[in-house]
Amino acid sequence: MRHFLKTSLAACAVVSFAGVAEAADVIYEEPAMVAPMAPMEAAPYSWTGGYIGLFGGAATGDFDYDFAVSPAVGGIGDASLENSAGGLFGGAQAGYDYQIGNFVIGAVADIAASDIDTELTASIGGVGSASVSSDLQYLGTVRARLGYAMDRFMVYGHGGFAYGETEQTVSLTGLGSVTNDENDTKTGYVVGAGVEYAIFDNVSFQTEYSYTDLGDDTILSGTVGGTDFSVDESLDFHAVKAAINYRF
Repeated sequence: MRHFLKTSLAACAVVSFAGVAEAADVIYEEPAMVAPMAPMEAAPYSWTGGYIGLFGGAATGDFDYDFAVSPAVGGIGDASLENSAGGLFGGAQAGYDYQIGNFVIGAVADIAASDIDTELTASIGGVGSASVSSDLQYLGTVRARLGYAMDRFMVYGHGGFAYGETEQTVSLTGLGSVTNDENDTKTGYVVGAGVEYAIFDNVSFQTEYSYTDLGDDTILSGTVGGTDFSVDESLDFHAVKAAINYRF
């Protein structure tokens, strides 16, 4: 029995020593360092999409009036008057842009209330005096835009159809105090250029220059005492505006 115990203890000692020796031979490798991920670059801004916005601005230009009298009175048959005009305007717009590479094409429509006006009184030889006041009540445009985008910044040109309504009072005292007080719808064109910057992904700020020509049309005509007369009005002006747009 004693011999058996001694033999068992010796065997256990040998096994334990072998296990320790084998464990000593094990080599632990440290885990490999994971390389840090490179920061992701932000995707370039896209101008594609619709937008709505509010704007305000100022304009300066000229109202022109052409008076025609037939037969000539006092040797005067035609006369022209010109007077400067100016005022503020403000309104809303809606549009859509589509980006192809760096180029952006789009369309926009806007409508604005206006107080662009003028008033004059002049003496016309052989006819008498003429008194005219005109006020542009509203202005609307439908335009195409072509721009070049540099990420969030874009420069563009624009042009298209313009329309508006003037309210005028005309008085010709030399022709029996003929007067006219009514509104007149005008149509013409608008061209210009602007810049726009995307402050946030859904908000952009815009400044724009426009030249608008609302054409030439007759605002007063008739016959007094066998004398035919007419008054034509034309309006053109330069305008600058600032706008804030919400893009979606």
